[in-house]
Amino acid sequence: MTPPSALVAKVPLARLTPRLVFDAWRGITWYQIKVTFLLGCAVQLVLMGSGISMGLGIRGVPLFWAVKEIWAFVMLLAIVVADRITAKDPDRRAPYAIAVVVGAIFAVVLPVPLVRWTLPSLGVPAGPVSPFSLFYPFFEVVIFSGAVVSVMLDRRRVDRARARMQAAELERIDAERRSIESDLQALQARVEPKFLFNTLAHVQELYDRDPARGEQMLDDLIAYLRAAMPRIRDASSTVGQELELARAYLDIVKMRLGDELRYAIEAPPDLVDARLPPMTLLPLVDHAIGGPAPEVGSRTLEIVAESAAGARLQVMIRDSDNAFAPETAVDGIDALRERLEALYGDKANIRLARDAAGATEAVVAIPLERELGKS
Repeated sequence: MTPPSALVAKVPLARLTPRLVFDAWRGITWYQIKVTFLLGCAVQLVLMGSGISMGLGIRGVPLFWAVKEIWAFVMLLAIVVADRITAKDPDRRAPYAIAVVVGAIFAVVLPVPLVRWTLPSLGVPAGPVSPFSLFYPFFEVVIFSGAVVSVMLDRRRVDRARARMQAAELERIDAERRSIESDLQALQARVEPKFLFNTLAHVQELYDRDPARGEQMLDDLIAYLRAAMPRIRDASSTVGQELELARAYLDIVKMRLGDELRYAIEAPPDLVDARLPPMTLLPLVDHAIGGPAPEVGSRTLEIVAESAAGARLQVMIRDSDNAFAPETAVDGIDALRERLEALYGDKANIRLARDAAGATEAVVAIPLERELGKS
């Protein structure tokens, strides 16, 4: 067992100055005052139930109620001072143990003048006060205050452990999100070789047959690369940037397919700065273009961004044919769904649907977030 002298040595008593006590007293909150007042009342009720009233009966209740409140508030000040010394560290129990002992001494001594002044008015002579007469109330205060402090420190320890667990969980989630963003970044940086080689081959072919169209297709390819390359290392993107990338991609494809492809892109001005993970739209657009040939001989794509109820962003890609048929399992869409769920949890989803006209659509829904500095 650690001797009391060792406990005292571990406490920075040099910091225990009148200024510290005064600052601690000023730092007491109304919540602490209410709790302390009720605790003093509770102690008085317990003692009344035990029949400890020095034979004064109901007349002694106000006096002993006042004494118990003095006890409670003196102990409150002692514990608040210990909080200041330890910075509310529940593992540093020695300052609290000393605060309970020192506070208990002051708590039983301070009410003595009040008791000696009041007892004669209640018909009880005020005899001399001996140190032995203060032993019982001293241990009474120590036991009650020690129990309260022990419960308080245990609760703080549990709260701190819970906070550490929550911080560790948040750190794990943040690390997982950074990993997913890194995967998206790598995906964005990987310009599909097949797409590039095919496009360059078409550029060469068009230059042989129609130099003007070949030059236009090369310009479209340059526009696509300009849209894609500056953000290769970005971990985030916006609706406007992703729509720009999709538009540049579709311009290239349209040069190859001609009238077999029509497309339209819509987004309200207040949504262009909304955050959208990179490479969210292009895999869906590429899936629609690279899917089965349309049954009607031509394909129409519509890309529409809009805000939805519950502070959500929705981007719909509508295909005039079967590219997004709900009954079709598509690995690329499933992979995109998994990435969005990893970033946003159950707040993100991709819905595939078919309308009455036979067209199909993929709807991406995520929380609506603005870029920093935007409103």
